[in-house]
Amino acid sequence: KSNREAVVSTQSTGLELQMLYKQADTVISHAQAMKASDDRKGMAFPSIKNNLRINLQKLQAEVTEQRKRVATANIKYEAEKSNREAVEKEVKQLRQELINSKISSSVSGR
Repeated sequence: KSNREAVVSTQSTGLELQMLYKQADTVISHAQAMKASDDRKGMAFPSIKNNLRINLQKLQAEVTEQRKRVATANIKYEAEKSNREAVEKEVKQLRQELINSKISSSVSGR
């Protein structure tokens, strides 16, 4: 992938993480509302409570996966960036050598 694609991939993964955080916040706020509105000393019905826990665990797993994807994309981006810098440095060096050889051949040819 090019550097631009790596950056776009990282940005889209970041947006996905933000969406997952919002979903997790919604689940948590829903659980808190259920707990507050329940007549049984703040306890939600077991099935609802368990469903919310399961949903929260799924969202946490998705967040973890997205973080891994972001880390992988950043590693790839840094590798591409360093490769590009090395190639650009080598190209500059080769151009300078070519210029130097042209100068020396024109001086010796006179």
